[in-house]
Amino acid sequence: MRILIHDFGAYAFPVTLSHSLQNRGHVVAHAYCDSLVTTPRNVHENISNLTLLPIQTAQSFNKYNLIRRWGQEREYGRLAAKIILKFNPDIVISANAPLSAQDRILRTCKQHDIPFVFWLQDLIGLAASKVLRSKLPLLASVIGRYFQSTEGRLLRESDAVVAITEDFHPALKEFGVAPDRCHVIENWGVLEKSTDGLKAWAHQHNLGDRPILLYAGTLSMKHNPAILVRLAEKFEERAQVVVVSQGAGADWLTQAIETQNLTNLVVLPYQDSDQLPAMYSSAEVLLVLLTDDAGQFSVPSKILTYLCAKRPVLAGIPAENLAARILEASGAGFVTAPNDHTGFIQKAEVLLSAPELRQTMGERAEAWAAANFEIGRITDRFEHVIQQACS
Repeated sequence: MRILIHDFGAYAFPVTLSHSLQNRGHVVAHAYCDSLVTTPRNVHENISNLTLLPIQTAQSFNKYNLIRRWGQEREYGRLAAKIILKFNPDIVISANAPLSAQDRILRTCKQHDIPFVFWLQDLIGLAASKVLRSKLPLLASVIGRYFQSTEGRLLRESDAVVAITEDFHPALKEFGVAPDRCHVIENWGVLEKSTDGLKAWAHQHNLGDRPILLYAGTLSMKHNPAILVRLAEKFEERAQVVVVSQGAGADWLTQAIETQNLTNLVVLPYQDSDQLPAMYSSAEVLLVLLTDDAGQFSVPSKILTYLCAKRPVLAGIPAENLAARILEASGAGFVTAPNDHTGFIQKAEVLLSAPELRQTMGERAEAWAAANFEIGRITDRFEHVIQQACS
């Protein structure tokens, strides 16, 4: 079977699915956006025997200019549709795409009788409603209803929906998506051998020998970066807060470093994929942030990557979020409420002062990842979805 997997965000874990499907005899193409600044494009390296289809818009995506971004998303949808038709797949699985682009992709598949699977990573309509309340308060409800209406229609018209959490079921029911076309397959991390050279990456970036509290990945204002400033202020010379990210949150932190003279807060750009194991190994604690509102429509997938790194996790996220439940089930770290800065800092103190606890939590993280991220079982479930969508 010819399968096209489209992941707008160019994340690492969907590539492992493409590889696994290819290894089972399918002809697989992996399409992704090659015009993003804020998402690491880690699908470029170490790829063999897999057709990569980078999709590049005329200019890099501007995430913060709503009008320009809307035009770029429509441009991207047209380019993605052309890529799909050129590959001529038997089925398309599409994740993370802006709704206007996802709409064009789905319509193209319908016009050419290609089964379409909506891989639902975030409830974009709900997210848009929440975000726009602060930016465009007078229009937020109108625009939010439009996005939710569009998202519901796309989900209903899809031949199958793969949701990454049971938490999305109420929204799918409200959208009127047929239950027999809804599947839940949680995201996973990429199991890579951790690097126990410990501080090699830190020394490479002149970070010294102080303990590192590391945040890596997308950092927008929905992640509440102010707590990282509080963390740096608390630990001063005892530890470093290192943020590996790009975009609005990283820019905000860079300005805070200058205005508040935070010598132990460091912001670095995204790292090459082959540097990630060493980067995680250089940290004593890995950090995750998500606001209360965002917890309703988003699951921070970075926590799954963290679990593969054999390091304890400190998460300031809603307790009902899937990521929090995973941490509780695995015993791999601590969870505090998003706005509980005091509790977050106290748990950081506990972890930094207890190396044996850090080791135990790191071992639990690794064990949980090994038990849950086996790509063969995950591929079995996707093949079941593919067979159903094509029947």
